[in-house]
Amino acid sequence: MYVTLRPFCFILSIILFLAYLPVSVKAETVPNKKANYAAEKKTYRIAGEKHLAPFSYVNDEGVFTGFSIDMLNQIAKEENVKFTYIPMDLYQATKALQEGKIDAIMGLEYSANQNQVFKFSDPYFTMADAVVIPNSLKSSVTSLTDLRGKTVAMREDKISFELLMNVRNIEFQVALNPEDALNLLFLNRADAFFSNKWTAEFYLEKSKKKGQYTILDNVGIPSEFAVATRPENTKFLSIINRSISRMQADGTYQELYRKWFVSSSEERLKELRNWIVFLLIIVVLTLGSLFTIYLWNKRLKKEVKKRTSALADANQKLQVQQKAISQAHAFQTQVINHMYYGILTFDQSLNLTTINQRAKEILLIEDKTFQSSHIHQHPLIQQIFKTYNTIKQSQMALPFTKEIQHKQNGEVYFVLYRVIPLYEDTTKMNGYLLTLADRSEERLLEKKLATQEKMRALGQLVAGVAHEIRNPLTSVKTFIDLLPNKYENPEFRKELSKHVPEALRRMNRIVESLVDYARPKYPQKIAFDVETFINSVAVIISPTLKKKAVHLSLDIEPGMRLYSDPDQIKQIMLNLMLNALDAMESSPRKELSIRAVTENGLGFINVSDTGKGIDEKDVPHIMEPFYTTKKQGVGLGLSLCYQWIEENNGEITMQTKKGNGTTFTIVLPVTKEKGGHSYETDCSHSR
Repeated sequence: MYVTLRPFCFILSIILFLAYLPVSVKAETVPNKKANYAAEKKTYRIAGEKHLAPFSYVNDEGVFTGFSIDMLNQIAKEENVKFTYIPMDLYQATKALQEGKIDAIMGLEYSANQNQVFKFSDPYFTMADAVVIPNSLKSSVTSLTDLRGKTVAMREDKISFELLMNVRNIEFQVALNPEDALNLLFLNRADAFFSNKWTAEFYLEKSKKKGQYTILDNVGIPSEFAVATRPENTKFLSIINRSISRMQADGTYQELYRKWFVSSSEERLKELRNWIVFLLIIVVLTLGSLFTIYLWNKRLKKEVKKRTSALADANQKLQVQQKAISQAHAFQTQVINHMYYGILTFDQSLNLTTINQRAKEILLIEDKTFQSSHIHQHPLIQQIFKTYNTIKQSQMALPFTKEIQHKQNGEVYFVLYRVIPLYEDTTKMNGYLLTLADRSEERLLEKKLATQEKMRALGQLVAGVAHEIRNPLTSVKTFIDLLPNKYENPEFRKELSKHVPEALRRMNRIVESLVDYARPKYPQKIAFDVETFINSVAVIISPTLKKKAVHLSLDIEPGMRLYSDPDQIKQIMLNLMLNALDAMESSPRKELSIRAVTENGLGFINVSDTGKGIDEKDVPHIMEPFYTTKKQGVGLGLSLCYQWIEENNGEITMQTKKGNGTTFTIVLPVTKEKGGHSYETDCSHSR
């Protein structure tokens, strides 16, 4: 095959000629329109933030520079004025402007509050805030609402602070300037950094850590940078506004923008030249490929012979495959040893066969002293085997999962483990797989969150107690004030003996309920028969049912047994049934039904009524302390019910519709053993 290279050489010559053509940039000569003033130039003192790069900052040479300064220098040149720049922190600049020590602040973010104190020029830069997060949080934080429960570093800025205050449970680390705030993120004292995109990129590049962090752009409300001055300085403000409009019209502003925020002309030309060189390389490679094809066609027969001779290397390839298998095994071993979960395997006799590094860390085993035959002596493994034997005797299906608490070296650990059977084929089992996950840190975090929630609820309790006790106290005080003048009046004494004890009893009930809520009794869990238990509750409330003409229907699964504190569950059932009676007070059809069944290893008790239901606006608050829809209610009944259910490892849910009744569902652990419990299922982990 004959291939001519002459056309390609011609094309190559043209491209080389174009690549090295000198690029001419036409410089527009702008006529000097300024008049020559004989008078001395007016000097204005301009303050700017010294850590707000690239808008205004002190560079490594100690020069105060930035986009805002270049723009004001251009204005000074056009308007025949002189600006003196003073680097300050934001709070220093605003205070100095109020006291008249400076004439203006450049790069101040516009806000309605600041506009009442200063006068702002037309905006010369608009942008939205950004959030800088470590790459490890990239998948979990995509907006401001994902910052809940995290610590955010930021400079002292009322506008940004008010924006983030709309997100609940955010903690703040406040610094005097953006650079110091970003250092808090580098020191792991914060989970995120809140600033504008350009400042964040500048200091990330300066720190050479840009690859370790992600910038979420445009997450806040767009803000405007402007020049701020005192209200009486209208002449200065008109100069700034007039110059900004002129610079945007004649292209001066765009040149400054490209200087600070876009690559320079030389860099663009360099990039263009690199692209041309790249295209040349592609052309050369294409020509080389064509030439290779030509040679390949010419030597096709010779290559076929070489391919045939490659069959003699079969033995060598087998060795390569064996090496690849060995490498794959080593790779799998590395993956297993670096997994988050600890992994152990046992044969059918429960002898240890393999263990990964993470399992040794969870079990606090040192490699130097470890012997597989001693694994059964570890306290955690002993607890797991003890539970395994119990499950095996009860013929409960595997795999099963359970969280266990154990103490080792004076420390308490929480470990979630899972036992999985291993099969040699589809029918023959040859061992077990045990996975371990350390939940100690999660439990500590849950305890911390529970403490925070308790402190929040305590504030609500204090407010509720003050409100509830104030009314009976007012009644008692009124009678005491009238006592000296009306004690001889029989009617007064009758009213006194009627209302004062009732007010005192009401205050006593509130205090007793509050004590039960603040210092609840620890549950005394036993296994009990549900049918007998519910019948005993029905006997207690039956007089009230007859008095209010309410029909009670029971549907209880025979032989159903729960593992909880029967006294606490009885209080919960009575509270729910009494609430149902109050809800059906004015209903034409009064039916109270209780249904108890087991599903998926859990016990469900439904308490349903045909009452008036609950308003949609009240549903989110129905479990809160001192929140009630009753005229005479205290608002602690359902709060106590919720707390007792949690203490018994259960859950309580509610379904309601205005005018169509309400159903409360209690979910509790069950047991199959009579007279005691053999295995408790935690409702929060089993679904």
